Amino acid sequence: MQYLLMDAHRRFLGTFTSSKVLSVGDTFQNHEKQSFAVVGINWAGHGSSMSQTITVIPLHKLVKKPQTPTLSEAVALS
Repeated sequence: MQYLLMDAHRRFLGTFTSSKVLSVGDTFQNHEKQSFAVVGINWAGHGSSMSQTITVIPLHKLVKKPQTPTLSEAVALS
């Protein structure tokens, strides 16, 4: 199935083709290695059952927050 990708502001982001039917909450990666999460599906068809408009948000790699040293670790470092 071909999907038209839209952001939360209804801006066109591109298209995505998948053999899997996507649902809200699904995540996927496009051919450019960008990851997205599906947050909405527009069921108001465009006259073709071969394409569906979905609202997505980009997923970014999570940056691990540095861990704060414990008191005993801080004393050992000083």
